[in-house]
Amino acid sequence: MKIGFLTLGCKVNQYEADSLAQTLSGMGHEICEELQSDLDMVFLSTCAVTNEAERKSRQMISKINKICPKAKIFVCGCASQNDSKHFEDKKNVCVIVGTSGKEWLTKMLDESGCYVVDAPYDYEEMSAPKKHRTRSYLKIQDGCNNFCTYCLIPYIRGRSRSRKLESIVVEAFNMAKQSKEIVLTGIDLSSWGEDLNCDIISLIDSLKTINARIRFSSMEAKIINNNFLKALKEMPNFCPHFHLSMQSGANKTLKDMNRKYTKEEYLKKVEMIHDAFPEGAVTTDLIVGFPTETEEDFLETLNTIKKAKFADIHIFPYSKRNKTVAARYKQIDGEVMQNRVERATKLKDELHQEFLLSQIGTNQEVLLEQDVVGGYMVGHSRNFSKIYVEKQKLKSGDLVVAKVLRLFKDGLLAEVVQKI
Repeated sequence: MKIGFLTLGCKVNQYEADSLAQTLSGMGHEICEELQSDLDMVFLSTCAVTNEAERKSRQMISKINKICPKAKIFVCGCASQNDSKHFEDKKNVCVIVGTSGKEWLTKMLDESGCYVVDAPYDYEEMSAPKKHRTRSYLKIQDGCNNFCTYCLIPYIRGRSRSRKLESIVVEAFNMAKQSKEIVLTGIDLSSWGEDLNCDIISLIDSLKTINARIRFSSMEAKIINNNFLKALKEMPNFCPHFHLSMQSGANKTLKDMNRKYTKEEYLKKVEMIHDAFPEGAVTTDLIVGFPTETEEDFLETLNTIKKAKFADIHIFPYSKRNKTVAARYKQIDGEVMQNRVERATKLKDELHQEFLLSQIGTNQEVLLEQDVVGGYMVGHSRNFSKIYVEKQKLKSGDLVVAKVLRLFKDGLLAEVVQKI
């Protein structure tokens, strides 16, 4: 059969989709990464982190039916876990699972029905995913125990559970045979090992001889301490990009969000990172318009952002999620929220440009990822700066050392000094 994949949401979803694709390929099926009219089947991985993400997940059913009208549709992920009824009556939808039991899908190609179950208590292993020449994702954790008042994920993904160290290391070494960079990912990556009585330092030590760049996805502030940073400094393949989730820079809002740290504690963690990795980048997530956020709270957040000097910020307008504590609060006016989003975005753009300008004149190791119009290739440095170089005889997956020349497009233009 000819099978397509459509994957929405986070890196965990991408890892799980890659795993399913590899299993199905091993069974003799032809895998397509894009929707085509002659597909026999489509696997849709859904997202429910915001109302918009969940709405888009439902809309994808219509898109699939329009492009490949004869394809059977298999739905999985957070949106189907949260409310499977939204998918049960959709045309051509045959099988629905949630966030767990995705491996079942490969054995249910001739089945139909809804098989959404509660999340398991133990980490659920999946088959090794397909490998990419550039960047591959390696899932090491699932679930979350934080119960932030705005977030559905603990209810959808279940409690935090860690993948065993031995399993991670084996897969990392196998990935490195083809991939030049491995991104460790999870729903709450910073909680890895807590249920295994295992320290994340042991994970770092086990991966520092891998022949590939190692990057961590989103982290929580609690993970940053001297021992953690020391271990990373001794890891020659570590990419010094810290996506340190903040959500708000106002103490009252942080408390209302149940974020379990103050802005002062968060800023101290950022300072520790900058001291340990002067060449590194700290990026973050920001929720604007949380129900209890006042104008004074928002101004406090902007001030915290200025002090942190983030390299980049992912800004999200608050999205009301039923079943969460914050859904019971009085919501902020839409125009007020939009105004705050615009002001936060203006500051984000200023800080991002300031960070890019600081890279000019430096040599950066760049993993080239794809061609772009105009005879260029684009990739990312270890600190995740977006860098363009002239294509010449280069190809996707090449590692080069490049000297940064100037601002260019949405990143930087650099001149290749050496191919690694």
